[in-house]
Amino acid sequence: MRQSLPVRAVDHHLACCTAACAVLVALGVGREQTSQPSAEPQGWQIVCELQDARIKEASGLAASRLNPECYYVHNDSGDAARVFLVDRTGRTRVEIRLLGVMAADCEDVALTPAVGSGIWDVCLADIGDNNARRPYVAIYRFAEVDARSTAGPVVEVKPQVYLLRYEDGPADAEAFCVDPKSGDGYVLTKSLSGRSAVYRLRAPWQAGQIMTVPRHCTLELPQAPYGSRIITGADVSPDGRRLALRCWVDGWEWVLPEGMPFESIFSVRPRRVSLPAEPQPEAVCYSADGHTLLTVSEGLNPTLYETPVAERPSP
Repeated sequence: MRQSLPVRAVDHHLACCTAACAVLVALGVGREQTSQPSAEPQGWQIVCELQDARIKEASGLAASRLNPECYYVHNDSGDAARVFLVDRTGRTRVEIRLLGVMAADCEDVALTPAVGSGIWDVCLADIGDNNARRPYVAIYRFAEVDARSTAGPVVEVKPQVYLLRYEDGPADAEAFCVDPKSGDGYVLTKSLSGRSAVYRLRAPWQAGQIMTVPRHCTLELPQAPYGSRIITGADVSPDGRRLALRCWVDGWEWVLPEGMPFESIFSVRPRRVSLPAEPQPEAVCYSADGHTLLTVSEGLNPTLYETPVAERPSP
């Protein structure tokens, strides 16, 4: 998403992570107070660099369930309606083009359970709205593509389109995730204050109409450096017990206590997670086994990072 905020504009043109960090620190983003939660060191590592020159503004990331060690990634606004399936060498396995769709501002991608055991759909979230003016936003949903059986480097799919209207009016958002147990979707708005609206799209979703989506709750992130409270991506672990958010600086993770339904996870206090410094961080996902978080930034040939996340005892 392109916008005119000073930090954002600077970040978009930074050539490397070191420069990005220097700018953020200079603006006070990296200054912590003793009362603020520090990020837990995670020991991230580089997986690869994405080789496809068409991937220039990676904005969403999701681990495939059908294609081992492969990930769905897509560009920010300005690109066609398409998703790339990439592997851990950085190679694009297939480009998936969405037919009949005019994308406005795609900001995240997620997996959701389909009809049938072990079957998953891909959801491309066209939810960006810098000026909070769109009368409705959209989710484009299609079945996972099996890269092992495709006849060529491009696959065309006809997605199911779901149109959403927030009950309290337009809002800007960059984060979308799905509870893998219920199939409920969640949109988390982008806020500079650390207070984000969470909207819940209950399953089964209704196509052919504009669905009014209620506000599930207001999420107040703990006090932390400025950039650590601006949400740019989200994902739910495959077991449905953890929620991860990516922010301009680092991220957050919630762990659901045993016996509690997923919709209660926003009432649990999160821990701040140390994630790699990236030029323009907007994408995060859990690995298919749930043991790590993967992140990637906007920019040409971006680096795919992997960060282990240790399971914590239930509170």
